[in-house]
Amino acid sequence: MKIAISGATSMIGSALANELLGQGHEVIAIVRNDCKKLSVLNKSDLLTIVKCDMCDYRTLDILIDGKVDVAVATAWNGTRGKDRSNQKLQKTNLQYNVDFLQAMIHLECNKFITAGSQAEYGLWTKQEKLTENVDPQPNTEYGKYKLAFYEYAKDYCQNHNCVLVEPRFFSLYGPNDYAGTLVISILRKMISNEPCDLTECIQMWDFLYIDDAVKALCMLIESDNAEGVYNFGSGYSAPLKVFIEKMIAVTHSKSELHYGTVPYPATGIVNVNPDICRLKGIGWNAQWKFEDGIRTIMTTLQRPVS
Repeated sequence: MKIAISGATSMIGSALANELLGQGHEVIAIVRNDCKKLSVLNKSDLLTIVKCDMCDYRTLDILIDGKVDVAVATAWNGTRGKDRSNQKLQKTNLQYNVDFLQAMIHLECNKFITAGSQAEYGLWTKQEKLTENVDPQPNTEYGKYKLAFYEYAKDYCQNHNCVLVEPRFFSLYGPNDYAGTLVISILRKMISNEPCDLTECIQMWDFLYIDDAVKALCMLIESDNAEGVYNFGSGYSAPLKVFIEKMIAVTHSKSELHYGTVPYPATGIVNVNPDICRLKGIGWNAQWKFEDGIRTIMTTLQRPVS
């Protein structure tokens, strides 16, 4: 298959591109004009780099030769921190992704895959697992516009005989991730034996390793029946404290863990606890143990592992 990926040097985009290349698929990697991260993509005769800023995605049907079988939209600005509340920025993301979708349809794409987010559901304070049937109530501009794109894409794809699949990612972790994520930031402190200030860490959490996520994405790409929303998690959830203790055991760190020094927000305790029955229904199961993922990340940080 010929598969186009926007945001192809992101953690998700690059891992997916490299896996697809290894499977023998032709990959069109769409990157920014000034991209400095091309080295994260494996060299291959099956790889074509297309440089195009998001604001010019409407021209992709001219820049890409021939038809595209599957398109994967992972490019999105402002996914962290205060940018998630920037209405102007998030609205711009919506337009750029609409442009990407329309360009892919012009290239006869017959399956379109978004990069959805748990933010589309909003705050989840209940103890039970969150299913795809929950009524979305996003509480950030990021979540609102991610959901708006899914709803637009759902109608647009239906009108153009294109299958839409939306994986909704909850808590991915892995090498090459953003330095400010919980796993990377706490892991760096543990490696340096620095104290770690934390909430009480009683919220439920589910971590999904990037390699497992990519395997699931590939199965959705290749499936003849996959359609709609799929929650992406490992299927193993526990209080966050359980994962913190696993990290300190793997690192053999002398870091002091200061539970309760970081207050919960006024909105209360929010759980990351997806129901993944739909995803398992395509024959997928997580293979990576949390500890093994942490060890792999440590090797990328050039530190000894246990």
